[in-house]
Amino acid sequence: MHKEKSLIEIRTSTLSEGINKLDFTCQAKDFEGRRLAEAGFTAEITVTVSAKKSDDEIAVTISTSAVADSTCDRCLAPIAKVLIGSLDLFYTCGTSLDREHDENDEYRQIEKSTEYIDITEDVCDTLILSVPMKITCTNNPDCRLFSSHELSGNREEKEKPQAGQQTSWQESLEKLKEKYR
Repeated sequence: MHKEKSLIEIRTSTLSEGINKLDFTCQAKDFEGRRLAEAGFTAEITVTVSAKKSDDEIAVTISTSAVADSTCDRCLAPIAKVLIGSLDLFYTCGTSLDREHDENDEYRQIEKSTEYIDITEDVCDTLILSVPMKITCTNNPDCRLFSSHELSGNREEKEKPQAGQQTSWQESLEKLKEKYR
């Protein structure tokens, strides 16, 4: 865990009972050394925090929005995509957590006298987890695997071949079935 300066923190002393909305805007370069550049985040990051405070608990919902620069996994065309992430955290005040919450990362113990809750690492994790495993361009006509034939025509017509006709993947599947029988 990084022990760098907090970029995003919640001041608990200013939270009123009930729901509190906090908005933060920062640059990806401000999160130096936190893996965001590797994930493609280079521009502005918007963070919205909803903190619901009660007597002995603060329920925090972190919502992130940022543009990530990447390449299409199909055709390698550059893509800039807005990625949205969300994370729920629960901070409990008191002496001990219930046994069921001991190993759960979403439940955290804080002292009643805690003035600030640093959520910088949680924001970074939320941003990184918002990156999809496969990134594809859907509207690029130059993409080698995305033909204009797929853009036009009825989807049901493509999925149902005519009687006696098989598509290439169905033929390959039949060959595999025969091989392993």
